[in-house]
Amino acid sequence: MTRPLVSVAVFAYNEEERVVAALDRLDACGTGVELRIHVLINGCTDGTERVVRAWRPRHATVMPVVIARGDKANAWNHYVHDVAPIDAAIHVFTDGDMLVSPGSVAAFLRQFEAEPHANGCAGLPMSGRSREAFRAKLVNNREMAGNLYALRGSFVAEVRRRGIRLPFGIFGEDGLVAALVKFNLDMRGREDDLRITAAHEAGFAYPSLSPWRPSNWRVYRNRKMRYAVRRQQALMLYGLLKSDGTGMMPAHVVDLYRRCGARMRFSWNGLDTPFDWLAIRRIRRDIAADESVKEEDRAHLYS
Repeated sequence: MTRPLVSVAVFAYNEEERVVAALDRLDACGTGVELRIHVLINGCTDGTERVVRAWRPRHATVMPVVIARGDKANAWNHYVHDVAPIDAAIHVFTDGDMLVSPGSVAAFLRQFEAEPHANGCAGLPMSGRSREAFRAKLVNNREMAGNLYALRGSFVAEVRRRGIRLPFGIFGEDGLVAALVKFNLDMRGREDDLRITAAHEAGFAYPSLSPWRPSNWRVYRNRKMRYAVRRQQALMLYGLLKSDGTGMMPAHVVDLYRRCGARMRFSWNGLDTPFDWLAIRRIRRDIAADESVKEEDRAHLYS
């Protein structure tokens, strides 16, 4: 019996200390399938590439993919349009510091078989203080988290055929991909939550941040800033796509800012209010800076 081809995209940015543990977990999922692991070495400045090339899998094939510009949306585009095997049954997306649970790949395959209408499938958190709330959010709202999710092979092939690319510099590529799945690649149409499912036996674990560890403070601050910028970007981008269609997807976030900056909103948001204010200032600063930057230099300025 022919084993199904499963292709994995691992987003790795400066993960030389954690990526081997992540790859070992993925490799253990390779029994019963043809597993190809593509490590997207995404603008790394450490030894991630060296570590990946030295790693020796037992059940999978590993393919290092070096990408000069460190941007996750750009890496997603590169994988989908230039790297992904078009005959894969499913494509699994995860981060280079995630510990994927044993049996996750098989669980994704079973879930897609059980729900033929679905084109996206969420993996669920197995660790963290807010694990149960996080799991419930993904399952009940039929969402996908960038930590671990899968797309049906035919869906990825259609994305490639239509030439749909995520904007360079966009935060929250997982939310945008989930929206494209629910709207079947045209956000002017009808949203169908049933196009996303969840595999309860496909899971991921990651180290939690602690307010008692000073080394985590900067990580926490940067994460909160990304979430704040992501909220403003979503206000702009989703409104644009729902009115004008996926064909109007901007190539770069600064194109989005210029076209839809008036859609930014600032209001009371609890403890996140200062981050929202800083996010709007950052976006306005990026628009101003873009006026003096050549097109070919944009990626280097905003990556």
